[in-house]
Amino acid sequence: MGLFNLGKKDTYGKQRRIEHRGKHLRASRTGGVALRAQARAAGVNLTANTRRGLRASVTPAKNTQVALQNGRFILRGRYGKGPTKLNLSKSGASLSSRNRLGSFNWFRPNRSSAKVLGIQVRGQKAAQVQLIYMVIAAIVGGVQLLVMAVVGLLRSAVALGQWCVDNARALPRRWRNARLQRQRRGIDPAVSEAIGRLDADQLSAALALAVALWGRGETLDEGWCRVQQRIAQNQGLEALPRSPELFEAVAVELERCRAAVQPAQDAHRIVLALLAEAAAQGMNGERRATLLFDVDDLALARGPRSVLQEQLLEIFADHAQLALEPAMPVETTQEQTGRCRQAPWSPQGPIDLNTASIEQLQEIPHIGPERAAAIAAMRPIQRIEQLEAIDGIGVQRLGEIAAHAQLHDCTKPVENRTDKVG
Repeated sequence: MGLFNLGKKDTYGKQRRIEHRGKHLRASRTGGVALRAQARAAGVNLTANTRRGLRASVTPAKNTQVALQNGRFILRGRYGKGPTKLNLSKSGASLSSRNRLGSFNWFRPNRSSAKVLGIQVRGQKAAQVQLIYMVIAAIVGGVQLLVMAVVGLLRSAVALGQWCVDNARALPRRWRNARLQRQRRGIDPAVSEAIGRLDADQLSAALALAVALWGRGETLDEGWCRVQQRIAQNQGLEALPRSPELFEAVAVELERCRAAVQPAQDAHRIVLALLAEAAAQGMNGERRATLLFDVDDLALARGPRSVLQEQLLEIFADHAQLALEPAMPVETTQEQTGRCRQAPWSPQGPIDLNTASIEQLQEIPHIGPERAAAIAAMRPIQRIEQLEAIDGIGVQRLGEIAAHAQLHDCTKPVENRTDKVG
């Protein structure tokens, strides 16, 4: 199939010009059959052709040829990148564009060329073929451009509509937050100061009580014990403390703050906004996010969330500077989130407090990045009771930590080494 270029394609996927080019023999439809010989001497190319005669040529610059053929002066040049190039000859300059059919000369159309089914056409016929082709190509391109413009407009319209819907849905939430900001300016400064004195565990307990009880229309002095017991029975709520004394004290303080805030119908919302802002200053982003998830789980323990509970959770997320986005498809979120949230509570055996890495220490219940760093700085640890010196670790929390920890000088879990922890 190599003979006459049959089956060979050019860069546009078209059949190459049908011709034969041997070492000394050339044969084509337009050039006929000719014998050809070539030599080079003193930088000059010499070519002898039985049909075209003798030609001597040199290349003074890139893409430029100067020649004498049968005594006639010849100048050829072709410059530029891409489909459109500048042509130079002894008769002047011209501009031509390359396409799938061949080349169209814009200044001298009769010098155009076209190739159809491997047959080369030149001159006026080639110019006519090229014009027809370019008109059709322009129509097709125009239609494609119109389709792209319509699709772009539709996508823009859909995006604009979605933006309007999202902002319309967010308006009540933004209006509520703006109203809370205005109402906060009139409250007693002692309320803000009292909430500002709460540590991370107290803030966590306060948020749990506010959402679980205020969110269902209950007072804290009636239900704080029930909420604390539910948290103590669920080890998956890792961001929430479990001390009854802490919950009792926080319940009393929150009810006192709410009673001092006006208007009374929005007091619980205003207090929760203050709690969220205090959490934004006293907790890192990871703990705030975990706290929000845990409180949401706690709210769902008694059934679907109430409207007020949803509002309180939104207020906490907004004022605690949390922007939550789904990171996985909705149908797998609950299953995978459950696995991720339970993983820290299932370490492979007790973790050595003296040799574990910061990441491994965080697999122990109630041990986050800050407490893990504090444990590492305390090494060597001789007794589990030393952990009580770390902020937020009390006797009850120490017992839960001991169930998952050990020291390098024993093979049994730490909880079996002391009577104080149980």
